[in-house]
Amino acid sequence: MSRWQTLRTSPWWKRLTNKYTLVTLFFVIWMAFLDSSSALIQWELDARLRALEDGIDFYQRELEETQRQLDELASDPDKLEKFARETYWMHKPGLLLQDVRLDIAPVHLVFGGVLEDLVAQMDALPASLHPECLHGSLNLDPAEHFLRTGGFWRGGLEADLTQVQSALSLPSGLRVLCGNGADMAAPGHPQASVQQLAYGLGSLMAQLDHIGWEHADRSWLNLAASDDYLQTIALVQAARSLWETATQKHLQRSAPLWISGRPHLPAHTEDASALIGIGMQQQALWLGGCDELWITPLNNSPQAVDWARQQVLVLTYENGLQGLDQPLAGSYTLDGYTVQLQQEVEKLWKHWSDQGGFWAHLQSLTSA
Repeated sequence: MSRWQTLRTSPWWKRLTNKYTLVTLFFVIWMAFLDSSSALIQWELDARLRALEDGIDFYQRELEETQRQLDELASDPDKLEKFARETYWMHKPGLLLQDVRLDIAPVHLVFGGVLEDLVAQMDALPASLHPECLHGSLNLDPAEHFLRTGGFWRGGLEADLTQVQSALSLPSGLRVLCGNGADMAAPGHPQASVQQLAYGLGSLMAQLDHIGWEHADRSWLNLAASDDYLQTIALVQAARSLWETATQKHLQRSAPLWISGRPHLPAHTEDASALIGIGMQQQALWLGGCDELWITPLNNSPQAVDWARQQVLVLTYENGLQGLDQPLAGSYTLDGYTVQLQQEVEKLWKHWSDQGGFWAHLQSLTSA
Protein backbone atom coordinates (compact mmCIF):
# COMPACT_ATOMS: atom_id res chain seq x y z
CA MET A 1 0.00 0.00 0.00
CA SER A 2 1.37 3.39 -0.96
CA ARG A 3 2.07 6.19 1.53
CA TRP A 4 -0.78 8.28 0.10
CA GLN A 5 -3.25 5.46 0.51
CA THR A 6 -1.96 4.89 4.03
CA LEU A 7 -2.49 8.60 4.84
CA ARG A 8 -6.05 8.59 3.47
CA THR A 9 -7.01 5.62 5.58
CA SER A 10 -5.60 7.27 8.71
CA PRO A 11 -8.18 8.34 11.34
CA TRP A 12 -6.54 11.73 11.55
CA TRP A 13 -7.05 12.35 7.83
CA LYS A 14 -10.72 11.58 8.15
CA ARG A 15 -11.05 14.03 11.03
CA LEU A 16 -9.16 16.80 9.18
CA THR A 17 -11.10 16.37 5.97
CA ASN A 18 -14.40 16.24 7.71
CA LYS A 19 -16.70 18.91 6.24
CA TYR A 20 -17.30 20.40 9.66
CA THR A 21 -13.56 20.68 10.28
CA LEU A 22 -13.01 22.32 6.87
CA VAL A 23 -15.83 24.82 7.43
CA THR A 24 -14.46 25.68 10.86
CA LEU A 25 -10.93 26.15 9.47
CA PHE A 26 -12.22 28.35 6.65
CA PHE A 27 -14.16 30.45 9.18
CA VAL A 28 -11.08 30.91 11.39
CA ILE A 29 -8.89 31.95 8.42
CA TRP A 30 -11.58 34.34 7.14
CA MET A 31 -12.09 36.01 10.52
CA ALA A 32 -8.38 36.23 11.26
CA PHE A 33 -7.09 37.56 7.94
CA LEU A 34 -9.75 38.25 5.29
CA ASP A 35 -12.78 39.85 6.93
CA SER A 36 -13.06 43.66 7.19
CA SER A 37 -13.08 43.17 10.97
CA SER A 38 -10.32 40.57 10.97
CA ALA A 39 -7.97 40.13 13.88
CA LEU A 40 -5.10 41.57 11.81
CA ILE A 41 -7.06 44.73 11.04
CA GLN A 42 -8.16 45.00 14.67
CA TRP A 43 -4.51 44.82 15.71
CA GLU A 44 -3.58 47.60 13.24
CA LEU A 45 -6.47 49.75 14.46
CA ASP A 46 -5.44 49.23 18.07
CA ALA A 47 -1.88 50.30 17.19
CA ARG A 48 -3.18 53.44 15.45
CA LEU A 49 -5.45 54.21 18.38
CA ARG A 50 -2.53 53.94 20.80
CA ALA A 51 -0.47 56.26 18.56
CA LEU A 52 -3.31 58.80 18.43
CA GLU A 53 -3.75 58.66 22.19
CA ASP A 54 -0.01 59.26 22.59
CA GLY A 55 -0.34 62.19 20.17
CA ILE A 56 -3.20 63.64 22.19
CA ASP A 57 -1.08 63.47 25.32
CA PHE A 58 1.84 65.14 23.51
CA TYR A 59 -0.22 67.99 22.06
CA GLN A 60 -2.01 68.47 25.37
CA ARG A 61 1.36 68.97 27.05
CA GLU A 62 2.45 71.30 24.23
CA LEU A 63 -0.79 73.28 24.56
CA GLU A 64 -0.30 73.67 28.29
CA GLU A 65 3.31 74.79 27.77
CA THR A 66 2.31 77.26 25.05
CA GLN A 67 -0.45 78.66 27.25
CA ARG A 68 2.04 79.03 30.08
CA GLN A 69 4.41 80.95 27.78
CA LEU A 70 1.57 83.16 26.51
CA ASP A 71 0.53 83.99 30.07
CA GLU A 72 4.14 84.77 30.89
CA LEU A 73 4.55 87.05 27.86
CA ALA A 74 1.25 88.80 28.53
CA SER A 75 2.25 89.57 32.11
CA ASP A 76 5.82 90.71 31.41
CA PRO A 77 6.34 93.43 28.72
CA ASP A 78 10.11 92.97 28.83
CA LYS A 79 9.83 89.28 27.96
CA LEU A 80 7.29 90.06 25.23
CA GLU A 81 9.69 92.57 23.66
CA LYS A 82 12.58 90.08 23.90
CA PHE A 83 10.45 87.37 22.26
CA ALA A 84 9.38 89.67 19.40
CA ARG A 85 12.95 90.85 18.84
CA GLU A 86 14.56 87.39 18.85
CA THR A 87 11.81 85.44 17.08
CA TYR A 88 10.42 87.89 14.52
CA TRP A 89 13.23 90.48 14.34
CA MET A 90 10.86 93.19 15.55
CA HIS A 91 12.42 96.35 16.91
CA LYS A 92 11.31 99.68 18.20
CA PRO A 93 11.99 102.31 15.51
CA GLY A 94 14.49 104.09 17.76
CA LEU A 95 16.59 100.92 18.09
CA LEU A 96 16.08 99.84 14.50
CA LEU A 97 17.27 103.19 13.14
CA GLN A 98 20.08 103.81 15.61
CA ASP A 99 23.15 105.23 13.82
CA VAL A 100 21.40 105.03 10.42
CA ARG A 101 21.91 108.06 8.16
CA LEU A 102 18.31 108.97 7.42
CA ASP A 103 19.33 111.59 4.88
CA ILE A 104 20.55 108.72 2.66
CA ALA A 105 18.73 105.52 3.58
CA PRO A 106 14.96 105.29 3.01
CA VAL A 107 13.26 103.50 5.89
CA HIS A 108 10.41 101.10 5.09
CA LEU A 109 8.42 100.01 8.14
CA VAL A 110 5.83 97.26 8.56
CA PHE A 111 3.81 97.92 11.70
CA GLY A 112 0.98 95.77 13.02
CA GLY A 113 0.40 97.42 16.40
CA VAL A 114 -1.55 100.42 17.59
CA LEU A 115 -0.71 103.40 15.43
CA GLU A 116 -0.56 105.77 18.41
CA ASP A 117 2.28 103.68 19.85
CA LEU A 118 4.32 104.19 16.68
CA VAL A 119 3.77 107.96 16.83
CA ALA A 120 5.14 107.97 20.36
CA GLN A 121 8.13 105.81 19.43
CA MET A 122 9.14 108.23 16.70
CA ASP A 123 10.43 110.45 19.51
CA ALA A 124 13.38 108.05 19.79
CA LEU A 125 14.66 108.94 16.32
CA PRO A 126 17.34 111.41 17.54
CA ALA A 127 19.46 108.29 18.16
CA SER A 128 19.80 108.12 14.35
CA LEU A 129 21.78 110.48 12.16
CA HIS A 130 19.88 113.41 10.59
CA PRO A 131 16.43 112.41 11.98
CA GLU A 132 14.93 115.51 10.38
CA CYS A 133 15.55 113.87 6.98
CA LEU A 134 13.51 110.72 7.74
CA HIS A 135 11.94 109.39 4.56
CA GLY A 136 10.55 106.07 3.44
CA SER A 137 7.22 104.34 3.96
CA LEU A 138 4.91 102.76 6.49
CA ASN A 139 3.24 99.71 4.96
CA LEU A 140 -0.48 99.92 5.72
CA ASP A 141 -1.64 98.76 2.27
CA PRO A 142 -5.12 97.25 2.82
CA ALA A 143 -5.20 95.57 -0.60
CA GLU A 144 -1.94 93.64 -0.29
CA HIS A 145 -2.78 92.58 3.26
CA PHE A 146 -6.24 91.39 2.16
CA LEU A 147 -4.87 89.38 -0.78
CA ARG A 148 -2.20 87.80 1.41
CA THR A 149 -4.30 86.96 4.48
CA GLY A 150 -7.93 87.09 3.33
CA GLY A 151 -8.70 89.84 5.88
CA PHE A 152 -8.03 93.47 6.67
CA TRP A 153 -5.55 94.89 9.18
CA ARG A 154 -8.28 96.19 11.47
CA GLY A 155 -11.07 93.76 10.60
CA GLY A 156 -12.77 95.82 7.91
CA LEU A 157 -12.07 98.05 4.93
CA GLU A 158 -13.39 101.24 6.54
CA ALA A 159 -11.26 100.68 9.64
CA ASP A 160 -8.17 100.10 7.49
CA LEU A 161 -8.75 103.27 5.47
CA THR A 162 -9.32 105.22 8.69
CA GLN A 163 -5.96 103.90 9.93
CA VAL A 164 -4.24 105.10 6.76
CA GLN A 165 -5.82 108.52 7.21
CA SER A 166 -4.66 108.66 10.83
CA ALA A 167 -1.12 107.79 9.75
CA LEU A 168 -0.94 111.08 7.85
CA SER A 169 -0.03 112.62 11.22
CA LEU A 170 3.33 110.82 11.11
CA PRO A 171 6.41 112.72 9.86
CA SER A 172 5.76 113.87 6.30
CA GLY A 173 8.79 111.97 5.01
CA LEU A 174 6.99 108.68 5.68
CA ARG A 175 4.75 107.73 2.78
CA VAL A 176 1.71 106.04 4.31
CA LEU A 177 -0.27 105.49 1.11
CA CYS A 178 1.36 102.29 -0.12
CA GLY A 179 0.86 100.13 -3.18
CA ASN A 180 2.71 96.81 -2.92
CA GLY A 181 2.51 95.85 -6.56
CA ALA A 182 5.50 93.52 -6.22
CA ASP A 183 3.66 91.42 -3.62
CA MET A 184 0.35 91.28 -5.50
CA ALA A 185 1.55 89.48 -8.62
CA ALA A 186 2.77 85.92 -9.10
CA PRO A 187 6.48 85.85 -10.09
CA GLY A 188 6.91 84.42 -13.57
CA HIS A 189 3.25 84.88 -14.48
CA PRO A 190 2.90 86.08 -18.10
CA GLN A 191 0.79 89.01 -16.89
CA ALA A 192 2.93 89.78 -13.82
CA SER A 193 3.81 93.30 -14.99
CA VAL A 194 0.16 94.13 -15.67
CA GLN A 195 -0.86 92.69 -12.30
CA GLN A 196 1.78 94.69 -10.43
CA LEU A 197 0.63 97.96 -11.97
CA ALA A 198 -3.09 97.22 -11.81
CA TYR A 199 -3.10 96.16 -8.16
CA GLY A 200 -0.28 98.40 -6.86
CA LEU A 201 -1.47 101.64 -8.47
CA GLY A 202 -5.09 100.52 -8.14
CA SER A 203 -4.69 100.26 -4.37
CA LEU A 204 -3.04 103.70 -4.17
CA MET A 205 -5.77 105.35 -6.21
CA ALA A 206 -8.57 103.61 -4.29
CA GLN A 207 -7.05 104.81 -1.01
CA LEU A 208 -6.77 108.36 -2.35
CA ASP A 209 -10.37 108.29 -3.55
CA HIS A 210 -11.36 107.75 0.09
CA ILE A 211 -8.79 109.92 1.86
CA GLY A 212 -8.41 112.73 -0.65
CA TRP A 213 -6.11 113.26 -3.61
CA GLU A 214 -4.51 116.26 -1.90
CA HIS A 215 -2.40 113.67 -0.04
CA ALA A 216 -1.05 112.09 -3.24
CA ASP A 217 2.48 113.24 -2.41
CA ARG A 218 2.55 110.70 0.47
CA SER A 219 2.38 107.76 -1.99
CA TRP A 220 4.83 104.88 -2.41
CA LEU A 221 4.84 102.08 -5.00
CA ASN A 222 6.84 98.85 -4.75
CA LEU A 223 7.69 97.05 -8.00
CA ALA A 224 9.62 93.85 -8.74
CA ALA A 225 11.81 93.18 -11.75
CA SER A 226 11.72 90.16 -14.03
CA ASP A 227 14.34 88.55 -16.25
CA ASP A 228 12.88 90.47 -19.21
CA TYR A 229 15.15 93.51 -19.32
CA LEU A 230 13.06 95.74 -21.61
CA GLN A 231 9.80 94.73 -19.94
CA THR A 232 11.21 95.75 -16.55
CA ILE A 233 12.19 99.18 -17.86
CA ALA A 234 8.73 99.58 -19.40
CA LEU A 235 7.12 98.49 -16.11
CA VAL A 236 8.53 101.48 -14.24
CA GLN A 237 7.91 103.89 -17.13
CA ALA A 238 4.30 102.76 -17.36
CA ALA A 239 3.86 103.31 -13.61
CA ARG A 240 5.10 106.89 -14.00
CA SER A 241 2.82 107.56 -16.97
CA LEU A 242 -0.29 106.07 -15.36
CA TRP A 243 0.35 108.02 -12.17
CA GLU A 244 0.85 111.26 -14.09
CA THR A 245 -2.45 110.73 -15.92
CA ALA A 246 -4.27 110.10 -12.63
CA THR A 247 -2.82 113.12 -10.78
CA GLN A 248 -3.51 115.44 -13.70
CA LYS A 249 -7.11 114.20 -13.74
CA HIS A 250 -7.71 114.66 -10.00
CA LEU A 251 -5.35 117.53 -9.13
CA GLN A 252 -4.70 119.23 -12.48
CA ARG A 253 -1.00 118.98 -11.62
CA SER A 254 1.77 116.45 -11.14
CA ALA A 255 2.40 114.79 -7.79
CA PRO A 256 5.54 112.87 -6.78
CA LEU A 257 5.42 109.08 -6.57
CA TRP A 258 8.28 107.31 -4.82
CA ILE A 259 8.97 104.00 -6.57
CA SER A 260 11.09 101.27 -4.97
CA GLY A 261 12.44 98.54 -7.21
CA ARG A 262 13.61 95.13 -6.13
CA PRO A 263 15.09 92.28 -8.17
CA HIS A 264 13.52 88.84 -8.15
CA LEU A 265 15.65 86.28 -6.31
CA PRO A 266 13.61 83.06 -5.90
CA ALA A 267 15.83 81.66 -3.13
CA HIS A 268 19.18 82.22 -1.45
CA THR A 269 22.08 80.77 -3.40
CA GLU A 270 25.83 80.25 -3.09
CA ASP A 271 26.31 80.79 -6.83
CA ALA A 272 28.13 84.12 -7.19
CA SER A 273 27.23 84.28 -10.89
CA ALA A 274 23.65 85.05 -9.85
CA LEU A 275 24.94 88.56 -9.09
CA ILE A 276 24.95 89.19 -12.84
CA GLY A 277 21.24 88.45 -13.15
CA ILE A 278 20.41 90.58 -10.11
CA GLY A 279 22.57 93.40 -11.47
CA MET A 280 20.79 93.34 -14.82
CA GLN A 281 17.39 93.47 -13.12
CA GLN A 282 18.50 96.35 -10.89
CA GLN A 283 19.93 98.23 -13.85
CA ALA A 284 16.63 97.85 -15.73
CA LEU A 285 14.68 99.12 -12.71
CA TRP A 286 16.96 102.13 -12.37
CA LEU A 287 16.85 102.97 -16.09
CA GLY A 288 13.06 102.73 -15.91
CA GLY A 289 13.07 105.50 -13.30
CA CYS A 290 12.98 103.95 -9.81
CA ASP A 291 13.85 106.24 -6.89
CA GLU A 292 15.65 103.49 -4.98
CA LEU A 293 16.79 99.90 -5.37
CA TRP A 294 16.45 97.24 -2.71
CA ILE A 295 19.73 95.72 -1.57
CA THR A 296 19.32 92.01 -2.32
CA PRO A 297 22.14 89.72 -1.07
CA LEU A 298 22.51 86.27 -2.59
CA ASN A 299 22.53 84.83 0.94
CA ASN A 300 23.04 85.95 4.53
CA SER A 301 26.83 85.82 4.53
CA PRO A 302 28.74 89.07 5.27
CA GLN A 303 30.46 88.86 1.88
CA ALA A 304 27.16 88.54 -0.01
CA VAL A 305 25.72 91.51 1.91
CA ASP A 306 28.79 93.61 1.08
CA TRP A 307 28.60 92.66 -2.61
CA ALA A 308 24.92 93.62 -2.72
CA ARG A 309 25.58 97.00 -1.11
CA GLN A 310 28.45 97.81 -3.44
CA GLN A 311 26.41 96.78 -6.47
CA VAL A 312 23.52 99.10 -5.55
CA LEU A 313 25.93 101.92 -4.75
CA VAL A 314 27.50 101.71 -8.22
CA LEU A 315 24.16 101.40 -10.02
CA THR A 316 22.43 104.26 -8.20
CA TYR A 317 24.91 106.85 -6.99
CA GLU A 318 27.77 106.54 -9.47
CA ASN A 319 26.05 106.51 -12.87
CA GLY A 320 24.86 110.12 -13.13
CA LEU A 321 21.19 109.14 -13.60
CA GLN A 322 19.97 109.94 -10.09
CA GLY A 323 16.93 112.22 -10.01
CA LEU A 324 15.71 111.45 -13.53
CA ASP A 325 12.14 110.10 -13.65
CA GLN A 326 12.47 108.26 -16.97
CA PRO A 327 16.08 108.26 -18.21
CA LEU A 328 15.19 106.34 -21.39
CA ALA A 329 11.92 108.12 -22.24
CA GLY A 330 11.68 108.71 -26.00
CA SER A 331 13.04 105.32 -27.02
CA TYR A 332 10.77 104.04 -29.81
CA THR A 333 11.05 100.40 -28.73
CA LEU A 334 10.60 101.07 -25.01
CA ASP A 335 7.74 103.50 -25.59
CA GLY A 336 5.96 100.73 -27.50
CA TYR A 337 6.32 98.34 -24.54
CA THR A 338 5.22 101.10 -22.15
CA VAL A 339 2.10 102.08 -24.08
CA GLN A 340 1.06 98.44 -24.41
CA LEU A 341 1.39 97.94 -20.65
CA GLN A 342 -0.63 101.09 -19.94
CA GLN A 343 -3.42 100.00 -22.26
CA GLU A 344 -3.65 96.54 -20.69
CA VAL A 345 -3.77 98.02 -17.17
CA GLU A 346 -6.41 100.58 -18.12
CA LYS A 347 -8.47 97.81 -19.74
CA LEU A 348 -8.29 95.81 -16.51
CA TRP A 349 -9.27 98.86 -14.43
CA LYS A 350 -12.26 99.43 -16.71
CA HIS A 351 -13.36 95.82 -16.16
CA TRP A 352 -13.05 96.20 -12.37
CA SER A 353 -14.98 99.47 -12.50
CA ASP A 354 -17.84 97.67 -14.26
CA GLN A 355 -17.79 95.12 -11.41
CA GLY A 356 -18.26 97.82 -8.78
CA GLY A 357 -14.77 99.22 -8.35
CA PHE A 358 -11.38 98.15 -7.02
CA TRP A 359 -12.45 97.16 -3.51
CA ALA A 360 -15.46 95.19 -4.79
CA HIS A 361 -13.22 93.31 -7.20
CA LEU A 362 -10.68 92.62 -4.47
CA GLN A 363 -13.21 91.13 -2.10
CA SER A 364 -14.78 89.08 -4.87
CA LEU A 365 -11.49 87.18 -5.23
CA THR A 366 -11.85 85.56 -1.81
CA SER A 367 -15.59 84.97 -2.01
CA ALA A 368 -15.37 83.23 -5.40
